Amino acid sequence: MERNRPYDPSPVWMRAGWVTWLIMGLCVVITLATWFGSNALTDALRWSTHDIASGQWWRMITPVFLHFNAFNSLFAHILFNCLWWLMLGGLIESQEGSLRLILLFLLSALCGNIVGGYFYSSYYGGLSGVCFALIGYVWLRGFDMPEYRAVVQPPLFYACIIYMLAGFVQLIPGMADWVHAAGLATGLLIALPFHLAARHWLPERE
Repeated sequence: MERNRPYDPSPVWMRAGWVTWLIMGLCVVITLATWFGSNALTDALRWSTHDIASGQWWRMITPVFLHFNAFNSLFAHILFNCLWWLMLGGLIESQEGSLRLILLFLLSALCGNIVGGYFYSSYYGGLSGVCFALIGYVWLRGFDMPEYRAVVQPPLFYACIIYMLAGFVQLIPGMADWVHAAGLATGLLIALPFHLAARHWLPERE
């Protein structure tokens, strides 16, 4: 039987666990260390198929910690990603535990970076693919969990889809649209078995 924790009405930043804060802290520290651009640390963390094949496996995950100048602002890229991560990651960790959030983070980062490496080579970065995965996960699980449905309601989910599609048709240029799509698909696929189990095999929660 799936075990979810009682709903806590306190602000999300107070409910967020150690995984939420660790990932957000790494994003901030690494982004500041690279100063939103390219230096030796950026080169050591970005995607590189050649270097991954040579054994630098961490590059399959670490591009999510790199953030760059976006929307003519040094801080917009990391600010929006961290806010989404804190809200949704904190919610998931408080309701389903740290292991579930670790699973979501690693699988969505891996899938998003593989797709990003294919379409953009080394020229992308950011936590937004993971955030799209969390949006997809929380939206689908929201059909079974009122706590999730209250956060990612259908209008917000569809607005995120429109935002992603606007990038594909270049209404919003400069986005790693395929990474966003891969993240969203990953989040939905991870949520699907839990959604089906809650609907067909598990007793209804009081």
